[in-house]
Amino acid sequence: MNPSIGIVTLNARFIHSSLSLRYLRNAARRAGYENVWISEFTINQPLWKIAAEIQKQKPQILGVSIYIWNRTQSFELIELLKKQNPNLSVVIGGPEVSFEKEISPNYTTIAGEGETKWVECLDTLQKGETPSDETVQRWHTYGNDLPELHPPYIDEDYPELKNRYAYMETSRGCPYLCSFCLSALDKKVRYFEEDSLRRQIKKLIRSGVQKIKFVDRTFNLQPKRMRALMEWLTQFSETEFHFEVVGDLISDDMLKFLETVPQGMFQFEIGVQTTTENVQEAIQRKQNNQKLFTIIKSLVCQDRVHLHCDLIFGLPGETLAQLLESFTEVFLLRPHELQLGFLKFLPGTPINDLIESHEYQYLSSPPYEVISHKDLSADEVAWLKRFEEVFDMYYNSKRFKFSIERLLNRKTPVQIFQELMNYLDARFASQDGLALDTQYRVFLQTFDIASDPLALDLLKLDYLYHQRVYRVPEFLQSRKTGRARTWPGDRKTPVIPFDHLLELEGFSVHLSPTPSPAFYAIAHPDAKGGYFTRPKIQRVIS
Repeated sequence: MNPSIGIVTLNARFIHSSLSLRYLRNAARRAGYENVWISEFTINQPLWKIAAEIQKQKPQILGVSIYIWNRTQSFELIELLKKQNPNLSVVIGGPEVSFEKEISPNYTTIAGEGETKWVECLDTLQKGETPSDETVQRWHTYGNDLPELHPPYIDEDYPELKNRYAYMETSRGCPYLCSFCLSALDKKVRYFEEDSLRRQIKKLIRSGVQKIKFVDRTFNLQPKRMRALMEWLTQFSETEFHFEVVGDLISDDMLKFLETVPQGMFQFEIGVQTTTENVQEAIQRKQNNQKLFTIIKSLVCQDRVHLHCDLIFGLPGETLAQLLESFTEVFLLRPHELQLGFLKFLPGTPINDLIESHEYQYLSSPPYEVISHKDLSADEVAWLKRFEEVFDMYYNSKRFKFSIERLLNRKTPVQIFQELMNYLDARFASQDGLALDTQYRVFLQTFDIASDPLALDLLKLDYLYHQRVYRVPEFLQSRKTGRARTWPGDRKTPVIPFDHLLELEGFSVHLSPTPSPAFYAIAHPDAKGGYFTRPKIQRVIS
């Protein structure tokens, strides 16, 4: 069987890669289709160029994988391809189209896990048959015809993934019922065969992949399995690994093990979403807040695993005051990153059943984000969008860690970022993006840093510590220094005077006054050190 069969998608960025294309290609080849190829593009490429590349392969059948980030471009591409080649058979799939209400005559839709249905569809098209209405409806139904699980990668993939993110599944499905998540519809959890996964991970790393993201919805559902895999992964010291875990499932034994893992090799993404208990009930989310907080604190104190936490704004019944209380509770746990997301009404998710009762307004096209609900006004959502933007710039960038930590002695987290937001809105309301020095100048002026020598030294340290720079802007200098010396250790790191002695204690810093300037070089490593890449603070004696 040699028809030209293509499977394509448009990724958000070049560095990303698609698992689904590889699963579908492999399924077709196992079924005997030999001329099956995949192509990955990005949403920023001109559609005419993408179409031209696809048409070079002279496809007779084309599968298109559609997601929330590429829906518009994907359907425009399909229109272009079909008008260029009316005989092209198009098959679409992916979470973005798994719940389409109408069945189009212009393409075939496959819902949910697609490997089995895809091969059946190919067989039907290859025979020139028209599928029955019953078959079309079955293909269009989510959660049926689940395939056997096979690993995604083959030898031709590895060279294409060098210096890109590679994605892996060790399981499919999720036992939880969170109403905002498509995984709430999964019936059970199924696992991939362990040895084949490990062989593929080895090949990915040998090919130059530096970050592997495991996309299991709950990676720590089987703690022994998780620990065994993590222990095995520690041999790959130059690679970063990302996992999504349920925080309050992490046991004391797992915490003890995590104390031993290499610093910065692993990242845990923990979805907190909200700490408001009646809202957790409304979205059918089971979560022990106190246990979760204790575990997050422990992980932060261990300083071994990079911790990324998520909150969702706009959940049913949550007011602005409750939402900011959730934010404050999680922020004060000091996760390394805290993503502030907004509720999305993804097609097929159970949260759609609450639209009427909570008087939701939301975007009817991707990303389907909340605009308001009966307990959260549109103005409040707009305020939160700006708050999230400022929070990303000043917290998730990790550029102001030492200075923010000191401000927390006299201000609440909300006050800190609201004051920054007010200052920015008064002076940069219409400007997108700020230069690095401007970000620091705004921080300095918002909190009157220049009048406090200790605060000025902390902000100067933030500037030098959190990115590699070779000079200090004049507004961060407490004295004229003339031409900067360089540190003998590398002959390029500048030696900078401070009005305090610096002492790094774990991941915090202590400053003590000194009668004369103390000189330091903040020396950054040449190689990236996983999720934590921290410089050394070197005292330089004149």
